[in-house]
Amino acid sequence: MSRARPDEWDVPSFKSYPRRWQPLLRLVLFTATYALGVRLGAVLAFPPELVSAMWPPSGVALVGLLLTRHREWPLLALAAILVEPLVVGDSHGPITSTSFVIAAGNLLEAMVGAVLLRRLVRLHPAMDRVRDVLGLVGLAALGSTLISATLGMGMMLSALRLAPSDFWPSWRVFWVGNAMGVLLVAPLLLTWLSRGLDGWNRQRRLELAALLLLLGVTTQWVFSMPPTAAPPATFHPVTYLSFPFLLWAALRFEARGTTMATAVMSSLALWHTAHGNGPFAQFAWHNDSLTFLQSFLAVASVSGLLLASALSERRRAQEEVSHLNQELRQSLQTLAATQATLVRRERMAALGELSATVAHEVRNPLGAISNALAAIRRLAPQTAHGPAGTLLVIMDEEVQRLDLIVNDLLDFTRPMEPRLRTQALGPVVEGALSASLRSGPSGINVSRTLDEPLPPIDLDAHLLHVALTNLFTNAVQAMPSGGSLVTRIEPETRSGTLHARLTISDTGHGIAPEVQQRIFEPFFTTRASGTGLGLAIVRRIVDGHHGEVTVDSAVGQGTTFTVWLPCASAPQAAA
Repeated sequence: MSRARPDEWDVPSFKSYPRRWQPLLRLVLFTATYALGVRLGAVLAFPPELVSAMWPPSGVALVGLLLTRHREWPLLALAAILVEPLVVGDSHGPITSTSFVIAAGNLLEAMVGAVLLRRLVRLHPAMDRVRDVLGLVGLAALGSTLISATLGMGMMLSALRLAPSDFWPSWRVFWVGNAMGVLLVAPLLLTWLSRGLDGWNRQRRLELAALLLLLGVTTQWVFSMPPTAAPPATFHPVTYLSFPFLLWAALRFEARGTTMATAVMSSLALWHTAHGNGPFAQFAWHNDSLTFLQSFLAVASVSGLLLASALSERRRAQEEVSHLNQELRQSLQTLAATQATLVRRERMAALGELSATVAHEVRNPLGAISNALAAIRRLAPQTAHGPAGTLLVIMDEEVQRLDLIVNDLLDFTRPMEPRLRTQALGPVVEGALSASLRSGPSGINVSRTLDEPLPPIDLDAHLLHVALTNLFTNAVQAMPSGGSLVTRIEPETRSGTLHARLTISDTGHGIAPEVQQRIFEPFFTTRASGTGLGLAIVRRIVDGHHGEVTVDSAVGQGTTFTVWLPCASAPQAAA
């Protein structure tokens, strides 16, 4: 839990009340709870010591000081010192100054315990660490209670209300009673005031109710039996039937469930033992009976709390490891993506430099060769016929092919940022199709459906013309002996957005499955004269238009390329 300063603590707040009234409400709540605890403790004060063998107010005072700020302590202490003698009344003798000193000693005990737990342990009220349990047991239950027991019995002895021979027996009962009050009451209040039922669904709450009911029935049965005369039968193993329920509470509900289960078991055990029933009863209404019970309850409470806190620490460690693993996986994924992007950019930069060099070093000689070929045809017209003409045609074709390779390299490495304008898709498709058919073989039957009533699309007409020309050219080249080329534009909704779906289908030789997986990779080609950049450029251009391109092909049956492009101001599809 977070604190602004080491001397401050998170305190219960009454959000429905004004802020200025909250300290007063906490004071009233503390006073009422402390008075109730005093009354219960007074009922458990039996002769001959007349000192309570179970003093719940010690736990109430400790929790009250732990969950409030230092500036509220004086009022809490004053209220407790005034309330304790008045509630006890004349049942333990007349109210004198000794009664108020004893009450002050009880509050001094709580103050010392609260300071030690804050400063040394940094106690979590949820009791979700082993050090919280050990600190509560060692510093508060066993340590600070020595102060109240010594001061209280010393005042009783000085006021002649206690014989010297009864000092140590009474001191022991006083000390153990206050320690048990801290051990049983403080964890219950701390855990439930800090978290309540937070984090538990209805099923978990019903499970807790069933657990407490079964534990109550079991404890009622064990401790309602009258004691037997034979001492061996007094401490029967049936006494420990409640331990499985405490383990159940610790495993399933951690500290909150454990403290509630311990409270149910302790309440029933104290009631029956005080009335002379149960395995620890020796006499009715006598401290000797409760002394035997206290060791049982102390072991049960501490064992349950230690197990619950250890399980809480293990759960938090597992959650932390899981969280760290998730962060590590995300970091590795981010690192891998960043590294891949960096490598891709470095490759593109290197390829761009190479392309610029190639364009400079190759285009100049190509231009010279092309000019030389034109000069030869002009100076020697007779070379246009015969073997010399054939060679000149081959040289022209190779010059054009090399120029095309240089252009593809430059197009691929040049940054493609489409300048999008809202316009119709049909004319762009028609222009790319016409350009591809001019250089294609004859005998191709073309079927086009380009007049679908679609909204306009945000597109760069020049770049999209390049991409579609590549697709149409591939389809034409896949049918060297003729075939059917079908292209269609139709609407389709993808991810709730209206798209234009463009399909380009041919009846060519098809593409093998292993080739389809790599067809859009740069420099991957199955043609001897290809560069492997055409389809890579197509994907880059389509991606720049926020679209998608896919291929579907079967060997010997043909190929279909599909391009999806989002429509401008596309309406959202109905859910």
